[in-house]
Amino acid sequence: MSDTGDLDDWATDEFGAAQLGDARLTQRLIALARRLSQAPQCSFPQSLDGAELKAGYRFFDNPKVDTDGGRCQVAGPVT
Repeated sequence: MSDTGDLDDWATDEFGAAQLGDARLTQRLIALARRLSQAPQCSFPQSLDGAELKAGYRFFDNPKVDTDGGRCQVAGPVT
């Protein structure tokens, strides 16, 4: 993952099929993954600027987003 293109492909491959009930939520998930993967050792406030941080918190506060994994399927079944 040496350049942004690799990060973009990784985020889309990993989260592009997320079924969150709204395509905008899926796009926000991909955008967050791209940004956060650039500095995985940092906290959200350290990794995101003000607008991105607010969008990230709103994303995780959305009732359609289940951070425990019970309501949405981000990846296919494990075989």
